Amino acid sequence: MSNKAHNKKRNAGLLYEFLVRTISQALVEGDQKKSAVALRILRKHFKPGTELYREFRLINALIKSTVSSEAVASSIIGEAKSAARNYDVTSLDREKSLLIKQINHSLNDDNFYDQQINEYRMYATVQTLLNDWRSKDKNIFRMASYEDQLVRWLVTEKSQPEEQIINEESNGTSRLLMKVMTKKLNEKYANVLNDDQKSLVKAYVFSTANSDPTVIQKKLSEIKGELLNRINEYKNSHSDNKYLNDKLNEAQNKLLSEDISNVDDDTITRFMLYTKLSTELNGEE
Repeated sequence: MSNKAHNKKRNAGLLYEFLVRTISQALVEGDQKKSAVALRILRKHFKPGTELYREFRLINALIKSTVSSEAVASSIIGEAKSAARNYDVTSLDREKSLLIKQINHSLNDDNFYDQQINEYRMYATVQTLLNDWRSKDKNIFRMASYEDQLVRWLVTEKSQPEEQIINEESNGTSRLLMKVMTKKLNEKYANVLNDDQKSLVKAYVFSTANSDPTVIQKKLSEIKGELLNRINEYKNSHSDNKYLNDKLNEAQNKLLSEDISNVDDDTITRFMLYTKLSTELNGEE
């Protein structure tokens, strides 16, 4: 086992990353069916209590953590080595095979395993180390070299997510999903959205990732109330402008009729326009 080349299809960390990126990309492209399928696969196979989830958590901790010294890094590697050896390898291999089978059957995406991951080499290094630590036929030279690489990685400062405040409100699947979804949306709309619209996108991402509609509903309610106030203030201070007041009355009536109990992409699109109007009215003031 230890002498085999790294197999990305059996790398727990990469499989998780591939699924998260598939979900976020499908959401950005409006393919809600594909996104739902990928999310269902992720939640089914990476659930607490499974060996696959345990291995993912270990890999993720080694990839994402930053420590203060090489001595601390060496200590963490020792703990990781002990943890990896305590896994039920038979169950872990079976769970990986079932996951790969469902990915291939349900997603039917030829590019699924070819997605670009920034830390791909480190994911490969860590998964290979886990395999070597458990193997009876250890590749000592490779293991020493990879452990040295991991020590250097652990003491390297990692960049902090832009959405740290939102991410800290969640954990596990949702945290990484929010990070990737927000990155994708920002890449697509970075030159188009103002700060208020970006804030709306973040709330929508949070709600989608956590299956928690209350966050986006609260955000939309705030936008709705704020815009209604600004429309009233604008009309009171510009009562002589009949044309603009008629247009604002139309916007006000549409806003009052908005149902935010069931939020979808169309709802967010409309509220993007409301947010832009609110910003414009604020500028006029």
